[in-house]
Amino acid sequence: MQSDYVSRHSLHKIGVGGLCLHNDQVLFVKHTYGVSVGKWTLPGGYVELRESLSNAIEREVFEETGVQTRAAEIIAIRHMNNEKKDRGIVSDLYIVFNLEYISGEPSVNSFEISESKFLPLEKLEDFPISELSKFIVSEKIGKSGFSLLSYQPSQEIKEALSVSTYQLYG
Repeated sequence: MQSDYVSRHSLHKIGVGGLCLHNDQVLFVKHTYGVSVGKWTLPGGYVELRESLSNAIEREVFEETGVQTRAAEIIAIRHMNNEKKDRGIVSDLYIVFNLEYISGEPSVNSFEISESKFLPLEKLEDFPISELSKFIVSEKIGKSGFSLLSYQPSQEIKEALSVSTYQLYG
């Protein structure tokens, strides 16, 4: 029974993306791999073990661009099931945040990224932008989403569930 439960529930991955608007410009990156090579995409990446969603997007954006941001709210969630050659069917979640700009200028800080820059909002149609990134920017720029709430479960619940990180958005 245990192995059946694990086989049906263990193949999940969580990615995060960030929409950072600063001085009427949107932060984008170009990846060196994947289906969006040659196109501008929102910065982001995968959530690491024991990492909160907000820490993951802030870390990923800094690693990819050198820009410091703060995760303000969740603005979109994409879910898909796709097949991985080495793992079978994977449930893939991608959670997109509105990001507040803190400091820094875009630079390339990762082998995964060939370019990073702020692109002018009014001229985005002049740039090759990935489909999903283009849609998110057009639908969510300037709109609010789900912010981080202050609720934390009791210490008893955290201990009973072995919780190390807990975040609730709403």
